[in-house]
Amino acid sequence: MASKVYFIKASGDEGELAISEKARKLFRAGGFEGCFKKNDFTAVKVHVGEDKNTTYIKAPCLKGLVEELVRLKTKPFITDTSTLYTGRRHNAIDHAILAAERGFSVEKLGIPFIAPDGLFGTTETAVRIDGELDREVSIATDIVRCQSILSIAHFTGHCAACAGATLKTLGMGCASRKGKMRQHAALKPQVKAGKCTRCGECRRHCPADAITMDEVQSHIDKDKCIGCAECVAVCRFDAVEYDWTQENSILQKSVAEHALGALKGKEGRAVFFNFLLSITKDCDCFDRPHMPTIVSDIGIVASIDPVAVDQASIDQVETRGGKGLPQLIGNKRLDWRYQIEHAVKIGLGRAEYEWIEISE
Repeated sequence: MASKVYFIKASGDEGELAISEKARKLFRAGGFEGCFKKNDFTAVKVHVGEDKNTTYIKAPCLKGLVEELVRLKTKPFITDTSTLYTGRRHNAIDHAILAAERGFSVEKLGIPFIAPDGLFGTTETAVRIDGELDREVSIATDIVRCQSILSIAHFTGHCAACAGATLKTLGMGCASRKGKMRQHAALKPQVKAGKCTRCGECRRHCPADAITMDEVQSHIDKDKCIGCAECVAVCRFDAVEYDWTQENSILQKSVAEHALGALKGKEGRAVFFNFLLSITKDCDCFDRPHMPTIVSDIGIVASIDPVAVDQASIDQVETRGGKGLPQLIGNKRLDWRYQIEHAVKIGLGRAEYEWIEISE
């Protein structure tokens, strides 16, 4: 049986209030209130955008969804885990300050921002999943302990997973630091000969102290490397590369297995929104303002099936762009199908969906 996926057209040009009301309308049309119960601790999983990023989904766009949870008398909290790479989301204190600056706060949304993985991203719970890659996965403790989840993902391209949407929001975004390191473990970058300018940015941002520099170029110690991709993110000269064909399938499968861990025990208690607005080739972790979009705004997609909502979103983006997502983001060696197919295989959801468009 196909999973129901709900859609409403939306554009950033309409303004944040209009987007908020359309998200609320989609919530009600999908009958999602049945997934949340009175006094639930409900994790509202978001991405507040890296420091200089301007294309993330803004806090006012989520106001209607938060108000729906409050109306249902749950105890919602805005949440996201700490990053492996250095930056303003690297620990709970800096992350919370950035979130407040961005409007993800009691003052603006009426609910607090709480990091579910503790001060340093190490407060974790091992969740048994008996997956193909892992028997158990490390998930942020307060994600495990809460009763329900409203996942709000900004659909983007991604430099390793090809598509960054609900599965990545759950798998990478709900994992502890240990869980993130596990997912990135297969990624081992190398510096291209003749490309490095010795600017030192990669070395300054490497959280594992795995990069050294000689008179010619930087060098990455693969034994120390944790695969966080920070060197890729900060290099402005295209001097760092991966063998994506060997590694991205493993990362995507691991993302799916960690998503399964994040949702374990919450069957029927989670709802997944993908915002198909400001769709960029790279994710919101990139510390860059005004990143160019790869297609025009499409709308908002929602479902109780995390696989179906991502499959439907990818289909919409590829249809709008007139070509495959790998071509749209400029990396033909990537393939988003690994995460979708593995998620189906491990029982996370279905790729088949029934498309239900809600009138504006």
